[in-house]
Amino acid sequence: MTNATGIDTLGPWFEGVHLLKDKQPGAVDVQAAKSKEIAIVGAGMSGLMSYLILSQAGLKNIKILEANDRIGGRVRTAYLRGSSFDYSYQEMGPMRFPTTYNDPDTKEVLNISDHQIVFQLADEMNKLNGNKKDLAVNFQTWIQSNRNGLVYRNGFKLPTGLPPTVAQIAANSSLGSPVKAQDNSTKALTAAINEYMPPNSVYADVARNMFKAHKEFTVNGLKGLGGEVWSEFAFMVNYLGGSLNDTDVNGGNDHTFWSSIYDGTYFSAATWRTIDGGLSRLPQSFTPHVKKVVEMNKAVERISFSAPGEPKKVTISYKDTSKKGPKKSRELKSESFDYALVSAPFSVVRSWRLPSSLPTTISNAIRKLEYSGACKVALEYKTRFWEKLPNPIIGGCSTSTDIPGISNICYPSYNINGTGPATILASYDSSSMLQSLSEEDHVQYVLDAMTEIHGEETAKLYTGKYNRRCWQLDPLQRGGWANPSVGQHQLYIPEYFKTYDGLIFIGEHTSYTHAWIASALESGIRGSVQLLLELGLVDEAKEVVDKWMARWIDI
Repeated sequence: MTNATGIDTLGPWFEGVHLLKDKQPGAVDVQAAKSKEIAIVGAGMSGLMSYLILSQAGLKNIKILEANDRIGGRVRTAYLRGSSFDYSYQEMGPMRFPTTYNDPDTKEVLNISDHQIVFQLADEMNKLNGNKKDLAVNFQTWIQSNRNGLVYRNGFKLPTGLPPTVAQIAANSSLGSPVKAQDNSTKALTAAINEYMPPNSVYADVARNMFKAHKEFTVNGLKGLGGEVWSEFAFMVNYLGGSLNDTDVNGGNDHTFWSSIYDGTYFSAATWRTIDGGLSRLPQSFTPHVKKVVEMNKAVERISFSAPGEPKKVTISYKDTSKKGPKKSRELKSESFDYALVSAPFSVVRSWRLPSSLPTTISNAIRKLEYSGACKVALEYKTRFWEKLPNPIIGGCSTSTDIPGISNICYPSYNINGTGPATILASYDSSSMLQSLSEEDHVQYVLDAMTEIHGEETAKLYTGKYNRRCWQLDPLQRGGWANPSVGQHQLYIPEYFKTYDGLIFIGEHTSYTHAWIASALESGIRGSVQLLLELGLVDEAKEVVDKWMARWIDI
């Protein structure tokens, strides 16, 4: 799938698939195509999505190789009481789904279209599972913000013993931290940047069709300069002539403005949803369908291609990691396939031995694509004390602090006013700076911070149960999510649409947006369609596009 075949690899690629002329092979060829041996490396959301699509398209010989002893990848709910519906859990990976965006100009309520795929997938899995209660994926409202969230800065608290709330500071700004005055030159640079940013309507454009918005910004962004060829820093300093200090104050970094645009839409969502019982229920709903094809504890270390003149095969070599300690196996086992979809993050793939014949650009993508880290700590308390404060905090991630490594605190949006233990996400992304601490010291640091913010009396409510997840320390992930540097989107994304001697790359890192489940699912659809087209199964590829992309996005 390339631009030469009518596929827009930087925009709505599925439109080109929809318009392909029928080139379906004969009946015998179809049978042969659907009997090809396919490997999917990784049972995260992109790998599971690929399995669903390919199996529903009639492919019969699919095997999933998963390095972990569980499916789901970075979708990971920590159940501190052991059960979904004890409601003492927190999300250590993705947490929520932006659902609708209110266009301030037209007053329209827009579906955030690229995330609708998550809800469609849940409907599909519920149908396949006969709506069985133990496998059901049901949604409920996620509370993203709360005006009763606490703002703890510079150790300041009110006479009540608590920090002021977001609402109290909005009513009386003297309760908040003093606003630092900016130099005139800094203000001038801010104004100059805004002159080159897309109009506010871009957020509605992202909501309607993120793929078109990505293409438009990539090609015509920054007033026609091209949105992907300028980092924020380079644009401010080298194009606008801003000083290093003014650029630093404005937050200029080595990434483009694209992530600010799509996250600007998502985090401006009017409504949000999450999964009742935890996001891990989504991958768990695949269990009865993949249990016979997924092999756990298969840690891939090498991929090779057939020698010239031999039938084309992709050989995958892995170690069985199910045995630990002295019994741990050092032996590499190998299996050969006609095609392989690799969903493992490039932060892991770059440590594998790969064919030297891979072209330079995709090799550089594997080696250079940047990742951001995330480190989260969840703490369980005997009661939902935050809901019983003078200004009750009912869900939301609005409590914030300047205590290093804490950032925002998220309270559960589920089982509101329930009884029994409950768990808060007490440390969010910026705590990657603390991942070098031992787990014990890190958890104690976070617990001390929670006590300082919420009051000494809350310390005795801590049950002693916690979960700590630092994704950069996870040997099977080695990062939280892809965060491409300047130019990497425009250069590398078209490479992901190419098939390399039977090798196809999928995963959120290959999508147009990052850090969202929808990104992973979209990549799984793209990779599956890519494989179907490689096999000549054009009708099946078009059916996939019509089913999974056309329902929410105009084609």
